[in-house]
Amino acid sequence: MPSARMPSEDRRRQLLQVAVESFARNGFSGTKTKDIAAAAGVSEAILFRHFASKEDLYHAILDEKEATMGGDRWFVEMNELAERRDDRGLFRHVARQLIRSFREDVAFHRLLLYASLEGHLLADLFHERFGLPMGDFLSRYIARRQQEGAFRECDPEVAVMLVIGSVIHYSMARHVLGVKTFARAEDAIVEQFVELILAGLEQADLEQGGREQGRREQGGLEQGDPEQNGLEQAPASSRMAKGKQK
Repeated sequence: MPSARMPSEDRRRQLLQVAVESFARNGFSGTKTKDIAAAAGVSEAILFRHFASKEDLYHAILDEKEATMGGDRWFVEMNELAERRDDRGLFRHVARQLIRSFREDVAFHRLLLYASLEGHLLADLFHERFGLPMGDFLSRYIARRQQEGAFRECDPEVAVMLVIGSVIHYSMARHVLGVKTFARAEDAIVEQFVELILAGLEQADLEQGGREQGRREQGGLEQGDPEQNGLEQAPASSRMAKGKQK
């Protein structure tokens, strides 16, 4: 039975939502345009009135995702953190936003999983629009921090795989695959990701000061006598060097 008539923009959003849910449930090879139309309660002609081709539909799905995740604002905040050389803040921001995307839109990431497994066009479009820009941004930032002496020598692209890959693996396991074995809250997991990432990237003489700062931000290290806290204070030369880099 045809669904009730609705305004064009509302119908378009409904069709996109139904398409994402259908692809996420049955994959791309198992979903035809007639299936999407039927699930939305309209004819294929109505579907193609809003999306002239399947590729138009795929781009529209990505447009909607970009709008809901605030992609432009995300990159503005990354730029601001990078300009301040706030390594900890930048990696924390990336981890939080990636995890939030998985947590709030499981269907979309299940759809992407199908797209990748089936070698579908949508996976390439997503990588081109979202994956490549973020990877390039982080790779250039890591290379800049290496030139400034803050990060140790390594291949920046490999470092980006560590940053993004570890967070996506966790997000996929917890929110898409439904793994229930994570005892820690997500904020605590994010902080551990950041600690491990910085431990791998920072120069040895900066690691102690950075870790101490991170623990203070988490409230796990009281201000006061460093010996009472069980940690030695970072050398003055290390703190001064870090201050010059900001």
